[in-house]
Amino acid sequence: MRKLVVVMAALAMFGVSSCGKKMQTTENGINYRIIQSSDTARLITKGDLMMIQMIGLGQLADSLGGKDTTIFDSYKVGKAYYIPADETTLKDVFMMLHKGDSAEFEVSADTLFMKSFGQLTPGFLKKNSNIHFYVKVENIYSQSELEVMKAEERAKSIMKDSVEAAAYIANLTNVQTTTSGLKYVITKPSKGAQPKAGQEVSMLYRGLLLNGTKFDENQDEANPFKFTVGMRQVIPGWDEGVMLLHEGEEAKFIIPARLAYGEQGGGPIPPNSTLIFDVKLLKINTAPKTPTAKGN
Repeated sequence: MRKLVVVMAALAMFGVSSCGKKMQTTENGINYRIIQSSDTARLITKGDLMMIQMIGLGQLADSLGGKDTTIFDSYKVGKAYYIPADETTLKDVFMMLHKGDSAEFEVSADTLFMKSFGQLTPGFLKKNSNIHFYVKVENIYSQSELEVMKAEERAKSIMKDSVEAAAYIANLTNVQTTTSGLKYVITKPSKGAQPKAGQEVSMLYRGLLLNGTKFDENQDEANPFKFTVGMRQVIPGWDEGVMLLHEGEEAKFIIPARLAYGEQGGGPIPPNSTLIFDVKLLKINTAPKTPTAKGN
């Protein structure tokens, strides 16, 4: 009864009833049926990327009650999935679909997780069970279309960051800019020594996005952040910026994306993000290292 309720709910989200075409089987053993199809719409071809709405239902292990459970749900997470049309396990079904089509299919959980994800079926799922999918193809992109889309998104991202960075900097005073494009403000001057490449330093810092979101910090003077300057142990903006400081000095770094995490971003840092760091150079810990002569 529980399975029937879950299946009926999934079907309702795709605007169909449980009646209709019978399930068929692909050469690789995937049971499927096309729910809605259009022969005039664009057909998926090898190398395409699909934007799809998807619900995937599985069965919990007997130790967890054996009930049906939702494993994948693009509606619940609020965004479509992007999946290659020639995805290892499901390509037999995907390659039959057109833009706008919807389909229902069933595949072995063991096969799906091993072939598609390279891992064993999660322990919370029933052994030797199947995953039941309902999908709707929202859009299809060729490789060339993907490149254009990525370029457009990159341009929008860079422009948005540039505008926000300019607005942020407009509210600061005494901003200095290096030839690389690093901007910095000395907020608490000092006359201490300046670090050189090869020296280890102790730092306090707080890292912020332009919208004020804090993504990292270390304000613990007993256990400060330590690194060796000029050895690429930190992002380029830090390597350059810290050598501009004096021991005991506090500053604000405004680091453009190319001197930070670039187009890839990282963790909580979005791609093409200018970063703000409030820093303090606590101490220079070591003398600069001198290169060893060849042959010694």
